[in-house]
Amino acid sequence: MCCSADGRATAADGAADGAPRLCVTNVQRFSLHDGGGIRSVAFTKGCPFRCPWCCNPENLSFEPEVSWHERLCLGCSVRADGRRDSNGAPCDTSPERCPAAAKELLGQWRAVDELAAELLRDLPFYEESGGGVTVSGGECLAGAARQRAVLALLELCHAGGASTALETTLATPLAVEPERLVAACDAFLVDFKIADRARSLAVTGIDPAVRDTNLVRVIGAGGHVVARMPIIPGYTDDDTCVLANAHRAASLGIRRADVLPFHQLGEGKYSSVGLDYEMSGVPPLAEAGVGRIVSLVESAGLEVVVHGE
Repeated sequence: MCCSADGRATAADGAADGAPRLCVTNVQRFSLHDGGGIRSVAFTKGCPFRCPWCCNPENLSFEPEVSWHERLCLGCSVRADGRRDSNGAPCDTSPERCPAAAKELLGQWRAVDELAAELLRDLPFYEESGGGVTVSGGECLAGAARQRAVLALLELCHAGGASTALETTLATPLAVEPERLVAACDAFLVDFKIADRARSLAVTGIDPAVRDTNLVRVIGAGGHVVARMPIIPGYTDDDTCVLANAHRAASLGIRRADVLPFHQLGEGKYSSVGLDYEMSGVPPLAEAGVGRIVSLVESAGLEVVVHGE
């Protein structure tokens, strides 16, 4: 279900012929930084927020879309009028027929029961490593229908014996019962980004007050929460922001924070979906800077894991 920044539903996820479904771009197997142990991560497509540093621009739009990679294009069927798509694609060739795989369809509608069956195929690896299934995004809780579909997916995976986790801003209104969500989700990996509310709303559209309201409900229902703190130059790396996030997390009863230093792994994806990347050329955080952040977060009484686990 598409939704606005305040979480109101506007269109797509949910049920097809009564069966819940999700638009998913990828199921990443053998992931090691999304909730502990070996995990399979299902990336839901669509996010109502716009963080300038987002490393998954392919998951911003709520609908399936076609990406185009110029370096792979053979120019074999260029339009006669020279017209190009917003991402630069010069032809009408479908991804399935592109001989060089320069085009790729991003996003596929998946029935929740079929997706759960795929995720549970790696159950022996989860059991051996202490891993499980993680649902990520985009924003995997964007809107009421998507929340219900994600909850159904978590419940199926849980019933199948897999540990489960969510990677989320938790900044859209909850339309499902927190108790039911907590019963199906073993870990909530929740973003703490720009601490100042006015700046957060202006830059990303995320309202930390909505997140914190949801956190109170989730933690009150017995949910296990890890604060995830992306450290972004010029946005979240100053001492004031770091300490505000750390103290807020601690005050809510959270005991662990994952410090996630900025990287450029998503830079090359932006042009393929016709978007500009605002963080181009920004260097990653130096090791000394990471150490400073860790010390600040630890000073608030939180256990710190760099890069998450």
